[in-house]
Amino acid sequence: MSEERELTRIERELVLQYLRDDNVPLTVTLEEKPEKSEAELVSSKTGETLDENRVPVSAVFPVAISSDQMTVLNQGIILLKNPARTVQPFLGRQVRVQFYFNHLGLYFITEMKEYSQGLAIVVPNSIKRIPDSVTKAEYDFTGTVSYSAENTTVSIDCVPLAGYGIFSAAKWSEILESNQHQAKALLEQYVAEVKAGDVQLDGNGLHLLTVVRYLTELNRFAPPSAVEGRAMPFNMVYVDDKRAILAGGVGTENLDYDIPYTLNLVFVLSENRLLKRNVSINCTVEKIYTNPENPEAKCISLRYKELKQEDYRFIYERITGKKYDME
Repeated sequence: MSEERELTRIERELVLQYLRDDNVPLTVTLEEKPEKSEAELVSSKTGETLDENRVPVSAVFPVAISSDQMTVLNQGIILLKNPARTVQPFLGRQVRVQFYFNHLGLYFITEMKEYSQGLAIVVPNSIKRIPDSVTKAEYDFTGTVSYSAENTTVSIDCVPLAGYGIFSAAKWSEILESNQHQAKALLEQYVAEVKAGDVQLDGNGLHLLTVVRYLTELNRFAPPSAVEGRAMPFNMVYVDDKRAILAGGVGTENLDYDIPYTLNLVFVLSENRLLKRNVSINCTVEKIYTNPENPEAKCISLRYKELKQEDYRFIYERITGKKYDME
């Protein structure tokens, strides 16, 4: 991970000039995010909290502020004109403001304040670079998803998400109790889509438990990239002999139903990490799952189109721990 370096005084002045003169969108998030249990105290009808110290669940999500919604003063004060309602819960709280300067990710932490015509952000003396969180980690199992675009091949890393049993269906008990009501509603919706014929589902549907678990968890998103435009890796949360579920959030790419993909899975077979098994699978997007209550999260189900017999055997034995009988 690269160093989280603070800008020099001269660099800060250049950045302020850049904010004043260019159309630079900002992203604002709470520095200390609320627990979901707090958000459950929000009135579903009024959207107002029962306690002024508590904030709605929507406040955990980043809010984008376009350049036409703000004015940057010479003193380093950013005035927000007609700010979106989603910004209001930030008033009087510490926020993290992120933006890109010549494709380099920067951020500062400050307090959202109120003035006569709206909200204001005072740019502090300390502006820092977003640390580069893309690191090479060693896993017993990794992968990539790739596709062809304009005579080139685009590959996106896929890494297992800690706490998920990639080769086994989620148990209902693994879903936080506070999330189970929402998870049940999502699960019922997905099952209804299958019964109505809107979604073709091959298999027993146990992967849907993993999907609703991920989509009802907060703060599962990849951190912002230190370099603008870099695609963040997907997390793998489930793999069986018919499909793989990729999960993502802020910074991860959108996959398309109409594009063929290649999923390459790499398994480490020995402790010295030199013996590996590669499984390459042609696949398509079977379904993209989302949750309106957690809008940045998504789960993408990749359905295998072709799987060689020996690869099927390998994955089957990896999942079940049983010897595959070809008879």
